[in-house]
Amino acid sequence: MSELFIKQELLKNLKDLDAILLDIDGVVLEVSQSFPVVIVETTQYYATQVMHLQDTGPLLLQSETELFKLAGGFNSDWDLANAAVAFVIAKHAQSGSQDTASVRAQEPGWEEFTRDAKRRGGGLVAAEKVILEMLTPQQRRDFAATWNPKLVTQLFQEMYAGEEKCRPLYGFAPEHIHEAGYYQKEQVLLDGALLSPRLQVGVLTGRTRAETQLALQMANLTERIPEATWVTEDDGVRKPDGRTLILNRERLNFRYAIFIGDTMDDLRTVQNYRELKGAGRAKIISCIALSGPSGATHRRLFLEAGAEIVAPDANALLQYLNAILK
Repeated sequence: MSELFIKQELLKNLKDLDAILLDIDGVVLEVSQSFPVVIVETTQYYATQVMHLQDTGPLLLQSETELFKLAGGFNSDWDLANAAVAFVIAKHAQSGSQDTASVRAQEPGWEEFTRDAKRRGGGLVAAEKVILEMLTPQQRRDFAATWNPKLVTQLFQEMYAGEEKCRPLYGFAPEHIHEAGYYQKEQVLLDGALLSPRLQVGVLTGRTRAETQLALQMANLTERIPEATWVTEDDGVRKPDGRTLILNRERLNFRYAIFIGDTMDDLRTVQNYRELKGAGRAKIISCIALSGPSGATHRRLFLEAGAEIVAPDANALLQYLNAILK
């Protein structure tokens, strides 16, 4: 396991810390068997059940979902699933292939697609631009007729929530997927006992409010992290927009915080916050926990991108802070 890294210049002032901000996925919960799998399964389901391609092999591997996270702009897994499905539709429109293995084998591949999306700024809008540039006018018409973003998102939600949680989380009964939800495969990472009583604690997540409630219930943290301290998808501003951290600051009124995330978008959120007017009212430090799906294999990338703290997991940092905050 990687060691805790803290930039030297931070050490003397960490005792002034008054808040911790937590991402959920990869920080509070281990989600490698939920969201990445749902992205893969949504892509495969759409291709075989909506587009009626013959299922001759996986279109997208779980490890390849990380290419989107590294590209940036895909903090929303709904957007990520839509980008993946859209890319499959585009390759099908180009080739006319009628089976999944042939569509996957066609160039470009996932790595080139996500790299091109990154060059255009990352996220679903950039992915759409890449796709449209691939296609002829007729292929664009075929693509538009086949891609249904609302259905992609619905399929994703049904797979994640399952029969039991679909209505509580998303307000509708499942129409297509009638199985147990993948949320049940999530595991708790964060030891809530390590959250110092001296620190305020908030959440900044791409989850909806209902998904956040479910996650904190699983982690037994609903009392320690009340709803008034959350910033979620429902607030209308998404990471890596630095204004998300302004919302956290307004709700907690802290002066010095660490935001613990696990992706490039989490790191960029802190960096973007610092570019905003009024950012000087509160100092926010970036910490990347390597417990997320990206894991220790990307430690060097996070350091090169400017992460000020890199920890094997949130618990390692919290243990260190408890020692200096006594």
